Amino acid sequence: MIIKDLFINFCIISTFLFFGNALFRSVRNNQHINPLILKISTGIFLGIFGLVQMQFTFKLDNGTLLDLRQIPIIVATVLGGGLTGIITTILISIGRLWFSTSITLVSFFGIANACITFVVAYFVFRAQLSFQRKWLITALLSTLNSLLFFLIWTGFSKGITLLLFMVVLFSSFIFTCVLIERLRRYNQIYDAMSKEVQFDFLTGLYNYRGFMYKYNQLSQEKKIPFSLLLLDIDYFKMINDQYGHSAGDAVLAQFAEVLHNSVRSYDYCFRKGGEEFAIILEYVEEQAEAIRWAETIRKNVEEYKFVIPDGRTVSLTVSLGIGFYPLYSCEELLDKTDRALYEAKKGGRNQFGIAR
Repeated sequence: MIIKDLFINFCIISTFLFFGNALFRSVRNNQHINPLILKISTGIFLGIFGLVQMQFTFKLDNGTLLDLRQIPIIVATVLGGGLTGIITTILISIGRLWFSTSITLVSFFGIANACITFVVAYFVFRAQLSFQRKWLITALLSTLNSLLFFLIWTGFSKGITLLLFMVVLFSSFIFTCVLIERLRRYNQIYDAMSKEVQFDFLTGLYNYRGFMYKYNQLSQEKKIPFSLLLLDIDYFKMINDQYGHSAGDAVLAQFAEVLHNSVRSYDYCFRKGGEEFAIILEYVEEQAEAIRWAETIRKNVEEYKFVIPDGRTVSLTVSLGIGFYPLYSCEELLDKTDRALYEAKKGGRNQFGIAR
């Protein structure tokens, strides 16, 4: 029976952590989600995880019921920090009282055990140790903490009962550690692959694939107004011809920095290819505001001294096209903005044109 209960609990742990990780990964890079809301939501999610685990208990041979409520508390504290851990601990403590047929001293032992688990996890994971060591120390201390409450309540039980208690609890901690470590490695690989697919290796900006992904995403949402800026470095071919391609690469990398520093932290900068760039300014739909941003970028590029590998400096200018959504549908916005960029270049460069 104990093997069956252990298997069920391992399945619950795996399910919650797998789907929780998938959900967290899908929202963590969304710049419109408040980090505080994310921490609170994570705490609630893991609190529910703990409440579910409390329904699948292990029955030891002396009649004592054991559950794994400490695991979601530790996971919440490790992944979300103190606030997330506190929310999970509070939900589990309320659940402990709610599910009790009667409130007794053992109910408060359970709440105290949950609170101590949170404190242990919080302070251990602030130490300068490897993730595995911190988790191992937390697992040992939490097991000993639970064992202490177990002995206070039941007295000294049979040796086999105590051994079973420690094995079930500690093995569950280790299983969770291994699972989280695997998920962390998976996330690292996923992030590396996503970056390679959507980012330009030279400038660090989103590449053309990243541009189309974000542009299509906005067009599907149809809720967020934005301005689209298309940019061309004026006479960039002369840099390559006069100073060489290594100089051109150095200039492109610095140009990307100028763009990144000229807009808001949550705006999107792209290198579409060669010397062609794009910027998406969300919630900028007024023409005057978009013009101010375009003029800021133009001036910053014009005033910047680009350093090439031999130490010399060169100056650049940039031409821009400005388009607006929802003034134009996403289907026609790209073409109209590109035409505005062409007009800016045709009119003498180092200026911007507006989509019409």
